[in-house]
Amino acid sequence: MRLRLMTALLFTLLLQAAWAQDDSHNTIKGNRGNQLVGVRLGIYHFTSNEESIFGDNLISSSTTNNGFAAEVFFNYFFLDQTALEVSLGNANRGDILYENESIGRLFGSAGVYPMTLGLKITPLSGIVSGHYQPYIHGGGSLVVTREIFEGGTLYTDQYAYYDFGSKSRTAFGWWAGGGFESYVSSTIAVTSNFKYYSIDYSKYIAGYKDHSGYQISVGIAYIFRKK
Repeated sequence: MRLRLMTALLFTLLLQAAWAQDDSHNTIKGNRGNQLVGVRLGIYHFTSNEESIFGDNLISSSTTNNGFAAEVFFNYFFLDQTALEVSLGNANRGDILYENESIGRLFGSAGVYPMTLGLKITPLSGIVSGHYQPYIHGGGSLVVTREIFEGGTLYTDQYAYYDFGSKSRTAFGWWAGGGFESYVSSTIAVTSNFKYYSIDYSKYIAGYKDHSGYQISVGIAYIFRKK
C-alpha cells in the first residue's frame, strides 16, 4: 500500500513538472466565479506525544502515528484570488482490541473524519502562469473520531459476531496549510497540498485526547469555469 501511494505521489509530481515545461498555457486570469471539485490522497501524521490511555477494558492497541488519508474538496472563487473552501476527509488511526470480563474480546479500528470550512488565497493568480500556482488556506473544522467495533469472540459460546457498535466523539478545531496547483488544461488541475489540523477532545477517544497532525497529499480537480 505504501509503495503504491508513493508511486502515485511521484507520478503526480512528474505530471506537474512535465506541464510546467509547456509554454502553451498562458497566465490564468479572472478566477472569480470559477469552481473546483477534486480529490486528494496522501499520508496523515499524528503529532501527539501524550501516552495513550484506554481504560481498564483495553488490553492492547496498534494505533498508528502514520495513516492513509483521503479528502474530497470544493472551491468557489468569489474573488479573483480568494475562494471559499469546503472539504470532507478521512485519516486512518489504526486498530484496537478490547477485553471485557462479562463479554469477551472486541476488535476494531479507529478513524478521524475532519469536515472543514475556510478560505483559500492564490496571491499570484493573474501574475504568473498557471504552472505551479501557490496558495495558502485555513479555517475551522468539525472533527469526528470514531472507534468502530468490527467483531469479536464471546467467552461463553466462542463464536464470532459482527456489527457490534461504535463509539465517537466530536470536537471543533482549526486548520491551516498551503500548496501548489497546476492547470494542465482549461478544465483540469493537479494539486499538491500540506495541511495541519489542530484536534483536541475533552475526553479520550481511541486512546488519545489529542489527534492533531499534518496531512501531505496530492490530487486532481475539475474546473467549472464561469460562463
